[in-house]
Amino acid sequence: MKTEIQEMPEYTVAYVRKIGAYGKETCGQAFDELARWAGPKGHFDRGVVLGVYWDDPKVTSPENCRVDACVSVPPGTVTDAQIGLQVISGGSYAVCGFELDSDGFPQAWNDAFAWLAGSGYECDDRPCYELYRNNGAEHPEGKWFVDICIPLKRG
Repeated sequence: MKTEIQEMPEYTVAYVRKIGAYGKETCGQAFDELARWAGPKGHFDRGVVLGVYWDDPKVTSPENCRVDACVSVPPGTVTDAQIGLQVISGGSYAVCGFELDSDGFPQAWNDAFAWLAGSGYECDDRPCYELYRNNGAEHPEGKWFVDICIPLKRG
């Protein structure tokens, strides 16, 4: 894991929200639905792909956790019924870079928050997100290059 404190940009995103335990089923379903809408429009080719995690499963019961599959789009993009539009706040984030197998995401989150606990920084109340640098399904070894972005309190 490589961690840096970065000023992240604000993202206008089209998204699909699912509620349920974080994992391949819930998150996969959200990204599949988003892909059916965004893929033919070319948004994945031009945009940044994020997974936004609104809840801490240690605090919120897993069946009530919210995840948004997102792709950045120009402000004012017209969506349809199952696709929402929202703004992900920019600002100071701990950006923890990982190279993962598909089953490595839970441990990566544990490692990122272990780093935070010993860093002297405090988590802000903005959502955490994964920023995907590639699509692991297209990588020859199934590797995901992902940044876990943890919002930091302004100081």
